[in-house]
Amino acid sequence: MVAGALLFSLPVPLVVAASPDVMCEFTDTRLNEISGMAPSQVHPGVMWVHNDSGDEARLYALRLSDCAVVGELTLRDVSARDFEGLASGVDAQGRPVLWVGDIGDNVDSWSDVSIYRIREPRNLGNRSAQVQRYRFTYEDRPHNAETILADPNSQQLWIVTKQMASGSVYKLPKKLKKGEVNIAKKVGPASGLITDGAVKPDGSGFVLRDYFDAQFYAGLPTGELAEEIQLPAQAQGEAIAWLPGEDALLIASEGDNRLLRVEAPGIPVAAENQGGISGTSEGSVNSAPEIVVAERGPNYTVLVGVVVSVIVLVTGLIRIRKKPASKATGSTKNAV
Repeated sequence: MVAGALLFSLPVPLVVAASPDVMCEFTDTRLNEISGMAPSQVHPGVMWVHNDSGDEARLYALRLSDCAVVGELTLRDVSARDFEGLASGVDAQGRPVLWVGDIGDNVDSWSDVSIYRIREPRNLGNRSAQVQRYRFTYEDRPHNAETILADPNSQQLWIVTKQMASGSVYKLPKKLKKGEVNIAKKVGPASGLITDGAVKPDGSGFVLRDYFDAQFYAGLPTGELAEEIQLPAQAQGEAIAWLPGEDALLIASEGDNRLLRVEAPGIPVAAENQGGISGTSEGSVNSAPEIVVAERGPNYTVLVGVVVSVIVLVTGLIRIRKKPASKATGSTKNAV
């Protein structure tokens, strides 16, 4: 099954990213399984992160200069079933918000999953915040997912599912309803084992990552595949985010205390204006770091298949055997 998933023809050449820079290293023991990451729109030089399943319903504000935790934000009245996605966006009034996805579903069985909208706090430190919960399900069947994509200029959200052979991009209603289960509609394909993704702050493109590579798209989802790069080796890479004001990304991994900065390739402007991209001519390309084409021979394919199989199997067994009962903060009247 894995071999079949990986023996697909690539629409663009795979290139090797320039050597990554280590932004900083985590020393705070609370950051034990970083799974989601998104830049703060209120506090420059700060990245919001969350752990994988097993932690409480909370986010951490990470200072990029030294990886120090400068804020802990508890989500009131929320039970964290399986947090697996974080994105920066805006609410209906254009105010900065964070979208947190309780969308992990390792056995594709939940009748519905949840997204939480949180206003970014003006002050850091240990705080709590009231959230708005939106429930949704997929139009076809339950799916496991670890990726939320948010339009930086509207409330539009997309979910990218995580399947072995290939995933899919699902579009949520632009105006989410509070009192009912919203329906996410399939709008396009994605490659297999997508663990995270992010839209550029200017809305001109987005990136999806798996355990080994990152795919860059022009425009908003579903976009046009423009480039694919091989990411630095990580134990279990699950987080990626754009650095505001830079053509660069931050990546993090479970089992690795480094926050890595990776240069992003130039992304051509989409052939059609998707999501309000303006001010650039069709076909223009941003400057990019020097990169080289990487050959994906049979040995690479076999290695990737074996490694991914082991990761998926071991991760699944650990979560099944050790997953604690759901922890809640405050009242759980709104929790599933």
